[in-house]
Amino acid sequence: MLPDDLTPATYDLVISNILAQPLIVLAPLLAARVKRGGRLALSGVLESQAGELAAAYAAWIELEIAGVDEGWALLAGARR
Repeated sequence: MLPDDLTPATYDLVISNILAQPLIVLAPLLAARVKRGGRLALSGVLESQAGELAAAYAAWIELEIAGVDEGWALLAGARR
């Protein structure tokens, strides 16, 4: 579902599997859906784009590469 379609709430876990550019655009919206201490997992990201994506979420969540498979990365972190 799209972030705007979610009930206005925060969640323990938010997962998204789309390309890096949409994830960057959606950073404020997705981060706002993660409750403090909750986790965010982002995939569908090329490993070479991981730094740019982590920077887009840095105000809310310190994302780290949790795994890489054939050049595709999974970034994950907890909301501060």
